[in-house]
Amino acid sequence: MSLGGPSFWLDTTPETDYPPLTDGVSVDVAVVGAGITGITAAVLLKRAGKTVALLDSKRIVHGASGYTTAKVTSGHGASYAKIRKAFGEDGARTYAEANEAALARIAQFVEEDGIECDFERRPNYVYAESEQEVAQLRQEAEVERKAGLAVSLVDETPLPFSVQAALRLENQAQFHPRRYLLALAAAIPGDGSHVFEHSRVHGIKHGEPCEVTTDVGVLRAADVVLATHLPILDRGLFFTKAYPHRSYAVAAPIGRAPDPQGMYINSGTPTRSIRTLRDGDRVFVQVGGNGHKTGEEEDTSARYDQLEAFLRRHWPAAGEIRYRWSTQDYMAHDRVPYVGRLRRGSEHILAATGYSKWGMTNGTAAAMIIADRILGRRNPSADLYDSKRLLRRSALGSFVKENAAAGFHFVGDRLGRVDRAAVGDLKPGEGGLIRIRGRRTAVYRDEQGALHGLSPVCQHLYCLVDWNPAERTWDCPCHGSRYDGTGRAIQGPTTKDLKRRQL
Repeated sequence: MSLGGPSFWLDTTPETDYPPLTDGVSVDVAVVGAGITGITAAVLLKRAGKTVALLDSKRIVHGASGYTTAKVTSGHGASYAKIRKAFGEDGARTYAEANEAALARIAQFVEEDGIECDFERRPNYVYAESEQEVAQLRQEAEVERKAGLAVSLVDETPLPFSVQAALRLENQAQFHPRRYLLALAAAIPGDGSHVFEHSRVHGIKHGEPCEVTTDVGVLRAADVVLATHLPILDRGLFFTKAYPHRSYAVAAPIGRAPDPQGMYINSGTPTRSIRTLRDGDRVFVQVGGNGHKTGEEEDTSARYDQLEAFLRRHWPAAGEIRYRWSTQDYMAHDRVPYVGRLRRGSEHILAATGYSKWGMTNGTAAAMIIADRILGRRNPSADLYDSKRLLRRSALGSFVKENAAAGFHFVGDRLGRVDRAAVGDLKPGEGGLIRIRGRRTAVYRDEQGALHGLSPVCQHLYCLVDWNPAERTWDCPCHGSRYDGTGRAIQGPTTKDLKRRQL
């Protein structure tokens, strides 16, 4: 069985050691969630003269931003035709401009702050493997050109295999996201601003000031930013506007093979995302993809095996697979993120979600929109990204399908089969749903052999979790909450651990 582990980004950077929140702290802005959106927003606001407090339930940059593929590009697969269908040509142009502005903002931080994060300008390619996909790319090229992007349709790429055609976007970038974000975060503490780790937020009370309640104290702030991937408060019903999607990545030393000199993603399925990684003189090739709806795949380890086979086939001289990791993204039904007020009437609580797998630029664009709103400045992308916008007709099918699936899991999983016959079937590091004294129970046997009994009811909206063998986690198929084997919440929207049960 192939198991996931720490990402390349986590393994090649030092661990942080910021303190937990101290009760009674007051700031201008509280930012909940220390990934690319939270850290970028906090830095922009502090540099504009605000005092900020950045909080994370774990260590900073340990969530999606620590497990990304880290492509800094406005080329988002073949998304622009879908965005134009939903928002028109003006919407597609605004989306392109927002992401280009985010790329420029990242490049400016890197240059002005002297951040050593392997920032490299690279072209971004979307490649086709069939004639049908070539026709799709021709349409995409037309839409992207009208949106102002410098794209061209080419017949060849530097990849070690042939393609039917590829959409090439110039002057994009790749980088090491943790080196970049840790450097930005290090500039936040001081002059009334703070970074707090191991400070899980349980609730926010809107007011003047707002009160942010954590497990270690209360923080007061005039404005609050929820940058938690999916908002941990349900007031804006964002879990109905975006759905969770997991994907996988593997990386190996590239060996004697030439550097492919670009970033790549195919236009078909299963997804294959390709780029290089650098750690000093070592160069790795990374292959990602094989995505699926969170909680709806039993053999998750096979996803790694398939990516490894693809890497071996096309880079036979590559060394041993050194890294395997997975990540989770929230997909907006219309492919444009939701950024702005948590809900009507909550003027001082802002949120961002739904980056649809393109979080490096979309997450930065979201931070820029939020910072401008708090500072009273107009942002040209704010209306397109508006968190309270109405769902477009072209996205209704996705909306109905995904929310119906959540409803099916809520009911159907309670009637379905159990995974294992007995607790004795579990080996160290394994989990499963087992009927014990008439009750379905989530049981995990840790590496020391100790058993942990848990209620399988997700603490977000009470769907049943399922065991993910490759990640050794309990995953909720409804809205993407995740827990480690012992039931500790490791990914929202939940803010609570699974309830313990006697075995």
